[in-house]
Amino acid sequence: MPMFRVGAVLRRGVATLMIMGTCMMTQAHAATLSDDIAKTIQGQPGHFAVYAAMSGQPPQVCLNCDDFIDAASTMKLFVMDAAYDSFTKGTLHPQDVIVVHNRFHSLVGTGSFALDQKEDSYDPLYAAIGRPVAVSELLRVMIQYSSNLATNLMIERIGVPYIRAIVAAQHLDGIRFGRMIEDYDANDQGIHNQVSARGLGLFLQKLDHGDIVGPAQSQAMIDIMKGQKFNDMIPPGLPPGTPVAHKTGWVDGVRNDAGIVFLPDGRHYILVMLTKSLPDEAAGIRVLNRISRQVHDSFVHPSTNG
Repeated sequence: MPMFRVGAVLRRGVATLMIMGTCMMTQAHAATLSDDIAKTIQGQPGHFAVYAAMSGQPPQVCLNCDDFIDAASTMKLFVMDAAYDSFTKGTLHPQDVIVVHNRFHSLVGTGSFALDQKEDSYDPLYAAIGRPVAVSELLRVMIQYSSNLATNLMIERIGVPYIRAIVAAQHLDGIRFGRMIEDYDANDQGIHNQVSARGLGLFLQKLDHGDIVGPAQSQAMIDIMKGQKFNDMIPPGLPPGTPVAHKTGWVDGVRNDAGIVFLPDGRHYILVMLTKSLPDEAAGIRVLNRISRQVHDSFVHPSTNG
């Protein structure tokens, strides 16, 4: 065989071995991180589901990640998604106004209901009842302050069927958008808002790559999420000042957080942490803080695990 052909074969062989070695190291790193997080949640009261992946890559952690769990306020991401889709179609505009009210028709039957202000997290909107508020402001307080009232006003304007259709059109498997918040008649008929960690992870992957509605709309949604005011789950596991675009959610026994974390070197990663049946929610949050720290440290320093 001519020498140049031998050299080419050797170079190809070395390149193949390097690729195989990199893949094996990546797989080993993923297995180690997944094992470490499995150990963290082992024996902890309650149920934990975790999805963690570098942006644009398959998940390195996918523990219980196909389990459907109460979405709590993470469902508000899909209301925002549908609103931005409506902006592009011209059926809704950010400057449109909605007169604030607190009486909504149930998805089922002819009954109506009002939100319990004590269960909400943004009182100023209740003080605005009877006055017009811009759609852009409703979206902001819906995500950043997790306003239930803003959420129901937006769902009423957009429509549950339209939001479901957007979720389906975007092929967001693992997302079940059911109803307005506190629509207990619909809840009693088995209509719930549920998500899986993989489903939320897929949404955030697409959002980070500009594939939710479009690049400009995706970035606008990320910018809103960066203003999140409830920061007790993912952020405590990060170095102070680390940017994160995320959405939290909570109901009794449930503490959820799903976000995009922005690293100093320009890389991004996706972290989704869902829970249910937590007998001690504060203790559950401490577990989530530790998971967030483990994922961050592992992605920043792939050769080590924490």
